[in-house]
Amino acid sequence: MMRYFLVVVMLLCLVSVEAQGFGGQNGTDFSGRGRRLVPSTPGVAASYNEKPDPNVLSLERSSVYQEMFELDVFGKEVLRSYLKDYYTVLLAIQDDQDMVIDDKRKKAELEKKKFESQLRDILTEEQVVKIIAEEESGRTDKKVEKEKKKERKKKRRNKGDR
Repeated sequence: MMRYFLVVVMLLCLVSVEAQGFGGQNGTDFSGRGRRLVPSTPGVAASYNEKPDPNVLSLERSSVYQEMFELDVFGKEVLRSYLKDYYTVLLAIQDDQDMVIDDKRKKAELEKKKFESQLRDILTEEQVVKIIAEEESGRTDKKVEKEKKKERKKKRRNKGDR
């Protein structure tokens, strides 16, 4: 009698585990309610093989710089144009496989100086120094990502309100 009782209890436990989603079709899958052991990344991750688009980069960063320096629309568009040209040349230098690293650095430095001289036509010296520091440090990328994250959150909230 005791054996039958143990068998029944074990079968009930097995059914309970299966109902919770911890048992697979063949009983070997313990991933839990269809979850994976390694969580998937949220959204669509950008591939490392994709080249960044200078148009998108310049648009995003010019918006950040417009807020930083309180530029008007015309100043923002001129800055965006300069940034687009600068990023296009830098990406071309980066993608050139035949060029030696030292030559790439020299060309990038020349482009940076050209970019600085263009910026001095429309911005003050302090603003030019800040932009160059932001570009070299990469903090602008973080600011752009924060802005994108805020926009996604707003879209999700607005989607839930409907």
